[in-house]
Amino acid sequence: MKKNKIWIFKSTRQMTVSIILFCLFMLGFIYFGSKDYKVNKITDSEKFVSEHKEVVGDNVFTYINASDVYTYIRRPDVLILFGIRNSDWVGYYANVLNEVAKEIGITQIYYYDITDDRKDGNATYESIVYYLKDYVTYLDDGKMNLYGPTLLIKTDGVITYFDDETAVIKGSVSAADYWDNYQTNLKKETLKVALQDYMKGVS
Repeated sequence: MKKNKIWIFKSTRQMTVSIILFCLFMLGFIYFGSKDYKVNKITDSEKFVSEHKEVVGDNVFTYINASDVYTYIRRPDVLILFGIRNSDWVGYYANVLNEVAKEIGITQIYYYDITDDRKDGNATYESIVYYLKDYVTYLDDGKMNLYGPTLLIKTDGVITYFDDETAVIKGSVSAADYWDNYQTNLKKETLKVALQDYMKGVS
């Protein structure tokens, strides 16, 4: 007995169209599967500006985490700015620091955002605070803490500059009001001397 052939397609035309569509699908699958998708990675400079709008243009700040800080602060020479995310006090200070650093040829200052680690009581953060126990702020209950902005300069194994002046300002004055021309120029002069001394030590 002769068996009847079972056709999936109703017509030759339908079969041809289906084969073409299948081939196009496979080509597309191969193309998109092998395509090198480039992710636009935000730079540290761009990230810093996005978190601190007071900083103008390119900047010298490189993000590091708590583990990095604990390693770096025990080195003989280091520059670290401790800050808080989206803080205008940090932003204004960082803008002044950035201008002075670029003026005298410093291309990198480490930046450690203490926001989350301080809130969570991160063990490495607490170790950093303890290492800096002779410099950090003590609360009424005796607890030590870091505040932002704080600039740490260490040269030849000695902490030569620890500036948390504007991190601990109390009162109703805003960062915008505080950082007038007088305060800005005064801080620029102070930072210039401190950073130039650092440069002499590492050169």
